[in-house]
Amino acid sequence: MYLMFLIVQSEDADVLTRRLNNAGVRVTRLNTIGGFLSRGNVTCLVGAQDDEVERVMEIVRKTCHTRKRYINPLPSGAEPAHLAMAAPAYPLEVIIGGATIFIIPVLQFERLGSGIPRTDHGAAVARSGFSTGGNTMRMVVSIVSADDAEPVTRALIAAGYRVTRMNTAGGFFRRGNVTLLVGVEEPQVDDVLRVIEANVRQRAQANPVESGMPMFGATVFVLEAARFERI
Repeated sequence: MYLMFLIVQSEDADVLTRRLNNAGVRVTRLNTIGGFLSRGNVTCLVGAQDDEVERVMEIVRKTCHTRKRYINPLPSGAEPAHLAMAAPAYPLEVIIGGATIFIIPVLQFERLGSGIPRTDHGAAVARSGFSTGGNTMRMVVSIVSADDAEPVTRALIAAGYRVTRMNTAGGFFRRGNVTLLVGVEEPQVDDVLRVIEANVRQRAQANPVESGMPMFGATVFVLEAARFERI
């Protein structure tokens, strides 16, 4: 399995989300800013099985397009005297890319709060990564309902884990959810999953893909941390 980061232009985000949902693919959206122009874009997180990656890529290719933009060639804050002596400047045409995609192998994938026993879906992936104190480091990426975010965050902090919260949205309807990032040593992963599962609510029934929130309380991806530093 893979976690795909799709960084796309804001103009393409709604259509891309709708097309992915129509293909049965759940999407978590994060509003971001990128590039020299500091223009708004959208980062979509998609969990995909090995045989689904190319299908997602094809949808992105058909949806996201390059565009022309014009920028002011003069530096902001220039002195009026300098501007008066400068030669006439014309807007510069630049090409904005359609999509930037990162595909990261998932060591372990879990759906928590569904009443289904947890299993290690990443057993076939090589266990490697940056080592600290003899243990490899992992990044736990957990997507939970906005209603469950506060109790889950409090419980993780109470258990001694550092948590980074990002307000995100799921599905075409952009229903609010929260993505939690937790960096831990590999032996601590199961304890982090236990804490998350104990603090999310089980949903009675599955929601449609476009609603953004499935029946399970949390979707969790465990990724390899190739390097870990505290500066």
